[in-house]
Amino acid sequence: MTQHLAASTSGATQSDLHPADRDALQRMHAVRPVWRGVTLASDVIAFPGRAILHAGPPVRPGGIAQPLVNSAVMAILYEGWARDVDSAAAMLERGDVKLLPAQDHGAMVPLAAVLSPNMAVQIVADAQDPDNVAFSPLNGGMALAQRLGLRGQQVLSHLRWINGNLASTLEIIADRDVPLIDIADAALTDGDDCHSRTAAATSRLVQVLAPRLGGDTPERRFLDKASGFFLNLWMAAVKCIARAGEGEHSSVITALGGNGTEVGLQLGGRTGQWFVAPATPPSGSLLSGYQEEDRLGAVGDSALVDAMGFGAMTSVSLPSAGSVPSGLAGLLPMQHPAFEQSRVRLGMPARSISEQGAAPDIVLGILDRSGKGGRIGGGIYRPPLDLFATAITTLELNLTLRKRG
Repeated sequence: MTQHLAASTSGATQSDLHPADRDALQRMHAVRPVWRGVTLASDVIAFPGRAILHAGPPVRPGGIAQPLVNSAVMAILYEGWARDVDSAAAMLERGDVKLLPAQDHGAMVPLAAVLSPNMAVQIVADAQDPDNVAFSPLNGGMALAQRLGLRGQQVLSHLRWINGNLASTLEIIADRDVPLIDIADAALTDGDDCHSRTAAATSRLVQVLAPRLGGDTPERRFLDKASGFFLNLWMAAVKCIARAGEGEHSSVITALGGNGTEVGLQLGGRTGQWFVAPATPPSGSLLSGYQEEDRLGAVGDSALVDAMGFGAMTSVSLPSAGSVPSGLAGLLPMQHPAFEQSRVRLGMPARSISEQGAAPDIVLGILDRSGKGGRIGGGIYRPPLDLFATAITTLELNLTLRKRG
């Protein structure tokens, strides 16, 4: 039976929208993201020298969260820029390796993961517009994935396998476009939320690959157990969709994420400009032995998935709510025509957030701020309303000044 999504109840309608937001959403709804293959990151992303891409807004010097430091150190060793952990950490501290926001380079990374030039990326393109392309690293599974912000020889070995054996296999077999909306739409009706739960979508994806993937191979066994494998692909898909929302006067959220210290967003009408606020930790349950003070602030580019209408913004992520929380129903004003089964509404104008006086709920993993425990829980993060208010004020002020000028 079809799951009804939280944002599909009554709220703001298309006729209530600012014309620029309505046009932006219509452009976004015309995007048809497809998985177009796997390649080397440096082949499709312009890295400025020795650079590593991370989630969220730019990091501030001296204010880099430890899990992100760990992942960057692992990337430096993977690239061969340093011989050991200490020298890699020293390079990072001296600024010999740049840390840059992934979303500014058309890429999306989960939690504390990073992306460096010789890592593999998944290419997601708009079937209607080949120039609209986004990228994401391969999902690393559960225990040793770099998104957990850990360091160690096992983490590095797993990173090499993911970007070696697995990437090479997928590069060969992912040789034709795989439509992603069809998979996501069906998975939503099976209980996925396309963020915290992607098992059904991953299973459908593996079924598509199965004829060329082979039987009992390490790669097949990995994919069969990696229930979150679809997430990274879907993150690139929503980025591809979001980029179509860029345009003059548009207040649609086109970038959203945290780096563990700050959370930031961009609007369609202010492309490339990050609006930031301190990143408070998500609220939720923790593993035994951990306290609230152990939580890292919100981290990961997957926050954009929820701002698009998935994750915590679906009823499958809010099972105890009973009904849509006050204000949230109006944040997603337009149903996406291609989601025929789930009837999801996709795309969130910041103007709607300002009018409703409610920020979106975002489901996020909780990392150990010390960088030692990895993922210590999961919960809900809600960005501060002031963040959206500042972005809207800046957008509107800019429009006023341009009219006067």
